[in-house]
Amino acid sequence: MHMREDNNLTNHTQTNKEQRPVKNDCYMVDEHGKEVQITTSMVQDICIKLLEQCRTVKS
Repeated sequence: MHMREDNNLTNHTQTNKEQRPVKNDCYMVDEHGKEVQITTSMVQDICIKLLEQCRTVKS
């Protein structure tokens, strides 16, 4: 899985001269080679699954 960043994600939301938020977009390539935008809910779901795995290993 390859990821491409359109903006610098380390600063989270940035503002421009008009003080409007600048959106950061991140994409991954699916199994068909098509770029798919990574959504907030996708990241949240993966984090929850990773936390569950960590808790299982500790138990």
